[in-house]
Amino acid sequence: MKQIYIFTFIIVMLAGFNVFAQTDIGPDSKQNMSNDWGKSANEVVNQSQEKSHIPDYLIEQYKNAKLSRNNEEKLRVGQEIEKYLDKVVPVIEKPEERTRVVHENAPFQGDWNPTDITVYTGDVAYQSSYRQLDLKKGEDGNMYLAVNRRNVSGSNGYISIYRSSNGGLTWSTVISISNTTAYFGSLTMLVEKRHATIDDSTRIIVYYTRSGATTFNDAYIECLTVKRNGTGYVIYNLGAPAAGNKYEFPSACSDGMYWDVATYLHLVVREATNAGAQVGLRHYLTQNWCVSHTNILINTSNPDYYPSAAYCEKGTGNDSIYIAVERRVSATEYEIRAIITCEWLTSNNYAYYITAATSGTKYEKPCITVQQQQANVARKILITCTKNNIGRYHSSSNGGSTWGVDYALGGANFLSDFTWCNSDSLTAGDGYFIACYVDQNGDSITLRRGIIGNLGAYNYKINKIMSTGTLAPVCAIYKSGATKYSAYAYAGQGPANVYYNQEHLPTYISPVGSNIPDKYSIEQNYPNPFNPSTTIRFDIPENKFVKLFVYDMLGRKVAELVNEELNAGNYEVKWDASAFTSGVYFYKLQSGNFEETKRMLLIK
Repeated sequence: MKQIYIFTFIIVMLAGFNVFAQTDIGPDSKQNMSNDWGKSANEVVNQSQEKSHIPDYLIEQYKNAKLSRNNEEKLRVGQEIEKYLDKVVPVIEKPEERTRVVHENAPFQGDWNPTDITVYTGDVAYQSSYRQLDLKKGEDGNMYLAVNRRNVSGSNGYISIYRSSNGGLTWSTVISISNTTAYFGSLTMLVEKRHATIDDSTRIIVYYTRSGATTFNDAYIECLTVKRNGTGYVIYNLGAPAAGNKYEFPSACSDGMYWDVATYLHLVVREATNAGAQVGLRHYLTQNWCVSHTNILINTSNPDYYPSAAYCEKGTGNDSIYIAVERRVSATEYEIRAIITCEWLTSNNYAYYITAATSGTKYEKPCITVQQQQANVARKILITCTKNNIGRYHSSSNGGSTWGVDYALGGANFLSDFTWCNSDSLTAGDGYFIACYVDQNGDSITLRRGIIGNLGAYNYKINKIMSTGTLAPVCAIYKSGATKYSAYAYAGQGPANVYYNQEHLPTYISPVGSNIPDKYSIEQNYPNPFNPSTTIRFDIPENKFVKLFVYDMLGRKVAELVNEELNAGNYEVKWDASAFTSGVYFYKLQSGNFEETKRMLLIK
């Protein structure tokens, strides 16, 4: 079983009542609202509870396996249950070419404050949906970022995955995928370990829509799974929707916080006609790390957009998948609903009616996160969205039994189009929920990290480069030991280029001694050869802007170690080359009229 934080106390006394800090309560906020208070007269109420085809004794065995944290038993029972699920429909090949893997060299790596780190340079996709980026903190301690690129020469579709092994200071390419005839729509990413103590067992899974048309008619789902070092990659086609339909807005979740090999992955995607009419929510499940998927259509009987899925650990599994949706009750009334369904594929579902609006009010584009903790702790849930273009959030401290509604995510005058949220499993030290939003003009990203009811200080305009107003920024919590930091990524104007920054981002540069040198110099790195890190010392005789870059054998810049104003003095900087391949590299110091290059050797 994967390591999780075990708490000795039992949080039961508050199970039926939420206690909130007062910071985010506004004039329209409501506390301790029942999960059915917001039903609209214009809304179709669908509480589908058909008899499951899965025998009760298997469900009971599965419940006991979860409660006892028995990996082997969970896998065994899961394989038995799978026999009762609908058979996998054979994939029909599309006329577009198969998606292929592209092995790119590591991109240039960025600097740190006062300039955001540049992870990717180039155009970013935006046509099919706003979900073109995803940011995750892996259980291996690394940060991962997926980017849907566009206008890549020779390709219609292009997605790249980047990894940082030093807290976001530097980034390298894990892998890229490309297609010359098919377009890639929106994406969603999972990062999961297959062994509790082996970091190299980490796999990255990216689900994305693809279509042969820029309209994304007939779009279907593909899946890339790859090891964190870029090997062991496979691309799976999950199959197409019914004729005349398309998939859109994929959102993935898993129970990987609690299991290693016995990890089950879930994907929720909206199925609609090519004209945009609602068909339902398609729920995919894989028990074998994407080798095969089974799926079922959940008919919510309402037009539900932008599904955002999260796993909510429960003892039985009967209500473990939470899906926040934008429900369009009428042309002038959009509400936030949470669709609850079984982690085993079933059309059974029920809804939490979280908001209650009047005509003229639109809650839009929800994002959900459920804090992953041990099974006997009441689940904390956060849903962010916009309400008439103002950032709002809704939350529960008891797994959805009651809700706090219409809490302030942003200021009353901060118009915004997109929000994002995330969470960390560690409650110690607070700050285990994080959320961000982008101003409607695309200029400013505001980020907050705290607890529900009090999401903390408004970190306004944290972006150093102007952001785009057409895509959502993404955020995550970076954890070093028990210390949590805020991290975010966003696309710049265009949308083009992807930038990253993090609270207290380590610089890996430090002064050495107090002497003021009389001339510029740079020493040979040590150790040399090295694996995986090395130290470079240099002297600056005057206050000056300094650049220290690393280049590969072809002269391509692969790392920016220093790119800032420094005071006169002696310095050393460490370069972590964990993500780079063996070979000869060159480092060059530039400051004023001084320039010097030296050679170093990485051997793995």
